[in-house]
Amino acid sequence: MKRRLGISVLTVLLSLAAPLPAAQAAPLAAPRTAGGEVNAFFEEYRLAVLGEIDEYPKEIRAKTLPPPLDKGLDRWSAAHHGADPVFRAKNIPRTWSVRAITGTTVSVTETWYEGGTQEVRFTVRPHTLTITAINDPPPTVG
Repeated sequence: MKRRLGISVLTVLLSLAAPLPAAQAAPLAAPRTAGGEVNAFFEEYRLAVLGEIDEYPKEIRAKTLPPPLDKGLDRWSAAHHGADPVFRAKNIPRTWSVRAITGTTVSVTETWYEGGTQEVRFTVRPHTLTITAINDPPPTVG
């Protein structure tokens, strides 16, 4: 009898230690936020500019941004002598930080390899979290 009890207890313990089915084991998805969407776009776009992924920057823009904004970025770049329309500069930022200013405005602070920073503001549609505008750095006061 002891042997049967031992096997039963072992069976119960093993079943408790078994991994949960995939539907129960998957972590809850983090809620999407305007800042998260801007950060994901910015990171993927930067990797494309650096050539570290198999997509071109224009492909990232086309799949992420609405067509009017994408076309507007081409016009912005032409008017600014080839500066990158997302970075708003001719350089590629070394690092960046993202912070929500309002429910629809997200600030990206870019840090350059040469030193210095620049802020670019993104406008995001609240319900769809679609980036609808990329704006020049705000003027500095002083």
